[in-house]
Amino acid sequence: MIDLATTPSRPPRIYSGKGRNGHIPGTAALCAALVAIAVLIAAAWHPPRTHADGGAAARNQTAAASGESIRAYALRLLRALTDDSANNWVRYWQARADCDAAPAQPAAPRHTALNNALTSAAANICARLDALLGVNLAAHPPRGDTHAGGLQLNEPGAAPGYTLFIVEDAQNAYLIDTLGRTARKWRLGKILSGEIIRYTPKILDSGNLMAIAKESPSSPTSLMEVDPRGNIVWQYKLRGLHHDFLKMPNGNFLLLAVARKTREQAIAAGANPEFIHETGIQYDYLLEVRPTGASGGEIVWQWSPWDHLIQNFDPTKRNYGVIAEHPELIDINFLPETLSKHHLHAPWDWLHTNAIDYNPELDQIMLSPRHFSELWIIDHSPTTQEARGNSGGNSGMGGDLLYRWGNPRAYQHGDHADQRLFWQHQTHWIPPGLPGAGNILLFNNGKEFKK
Repeated sequence: MIDLATTPSRPPRIYSGKGRNGHIPGTAALCAALVAIAVLIAAAWHPPRTHADGGAAARNQTAAASGESIRAYALRLLRALTDDSANNWVRYWQARADCDAAPAQPAAPRHTALNNALTSAAANICARLDALLGVNLAAHPPRGDTHAGGLQLNEPGAAPGYTLFIVEDAQNAYLIDTLGRTARKWRLGKILSGEIIRYTPKILDSGNLMAIAKESPSSPTSLMEVDPRGNIVWQYKLRGLHHDFLKMPNGNFLLLAVARKTREQAIAAGANPEFIHETGIQYDYLLEVRPTGASGGEIVWQWSPWDHLIQNFDPTKRNYGVIAEHPELIDINFLPETLSKHHLHAPWDWLHTNAIDYNPELDQIMLSPRHFSELWIIDHSPTTQEARGNSGGNSGMGGDLLYRWGNPRAYQHGDHADQRLFWQHQTHWIPPGLPGAGNILLFNNGKEFKK
């Protein structure tokens, strides 16, 4: 989770400035209030019951007339105010919800003094939330108000966190919270001197932004890391970078790039010449790049689908075989006829891989070759040399496909009725800590080549 409270940046306008009471937010006052309520909680007689849902169930219960309910309420308020995964606006609304769920009944007589002190401390914080946190309610009305072009829906149960998006002209990137408040804005057109932004940027755990850009359609593509102040802290230029990239736990970057083979090279690999475009064939391969300095990088690992081909068209070629018996290999003649008939993507865009993801626990990589309507998983542990073959690595399979799903027609194990994916995007593992962790999530377009 991005810690916007500690990431260096200029404070966004929406949570700077004066509070409702007309004075600068009192950081010292907030700290003092939090210390006071923490001391009072620590003085309580026993720990509260825990809730697997983080306290949501407790908020919905009728507050009981006991010291424990007041202590649990104070704990929830303290957690909301000190949530280091949220900015001040999110902290405000979390704490506001807890204030609205305050216990309404007096506590048991033997705990009256402690409970009164807790209640008083919490009430003082609730009365001054906007001033203490520095939010400007006059400029940003409460939850539920609608604004043209702004937040349209925010129902209970929505996932917490931030959403990153770019506007249509691809010149600005915005990071917004679940209330539609802008937490960060990058003026990419200004930062990158008018360069063309390609594909959706990503935000890193550090708070920096990653984006793919081109100075012109004919120039090399640049992968850039931009800090919250708009400084380019690292960039890597390579012709053909496209669609997706990610930063790995070791600090390296995993990139998608385009490679091309001539018509003659494709035919030599067993392609049916009747359906190979005159300009040849293009496909996507993987690069792992270790950053070097502020500009540049060293390629430390590669994987290419061209090393894992099979075909049943030309028996004179070494990769000739029974496709149905080798789902770990990629049929070079799958889809070329369809692509050729509909004049799609010249030179022939065979795979059109549009997403990659990395699972550090498994040391595996997921790819999304859109035109195959499948997802593929490969082993990252083999060396580059081993990844060119079919042995080595944790799996013992080198760079062959470990798993594929979505369209069994691609390896002659079914027909159209068995197909499940149709030009999918954004294939990725659900991260730990989220519902369904370890499962695969994707967007299934429902689109396919015309029949």
